[in-house]
Amino acid sequence: MDIFSLLVLWLHVIAAVIWVGGNLILAMVIVPHFKQHLPPVQRIQLLTQIGKRFEPIVWGCVGVLFFTGIINLFFAVDLTTSTPLAFAFMRTLLIKIGLFFVLMMLTALHGMFFGPRLAAAIETLDPNLEELPPEVDKLRSRMAMVSSLMGVVSLLILLAAVALRMGI
Repeated sequence: MDIFSLLVLWLHVIAAVIWVGGNLILAMVIVPHFKQHLPPVQRIQLLTQIGKRFEPIVWGCVGVLFFTGIINLFFAVDLTTSTPLAFAFMRTLLIKIGLFFVLMMLTALHGMFFGPRLAAAIETLDPNLEELPPEVDKLRSRMAMVSSLMGVVSLLILLAAVALRMGI
């Protein structure tokens, strides 16, 4: 492996760590902490602010992952062979790429659809309100479901990445 391919793989892994790790930290640490210590409106306001700060980083990571993924493909795949190992590699790679695009769509849905709608829905609410109105809570619940799916898909992508490195 030459220095260029090493650098490209390293950038790919760093972008994945930032994107997936950031989402997991939010889901496993920040959101539970806010749930315990903040009323729902304040929690959503803070999470919206965090999301707005994280969003350019996420889309930067998506770009890095997309382009370094393409470059890594040229280092990893010999398209002239048709061995069972090459078939298994391509199958796993296609699964990983498909999951990546699913995660991109979920991320866009979360950040460009649910996030702005939820932020707008709580603008006029009392920050100390202990319970969200039903229509706002329904929107929050849908956004939470998308967030959960993002976490699951992220972990599946990491599983596929490990499978690729192991030749599975």
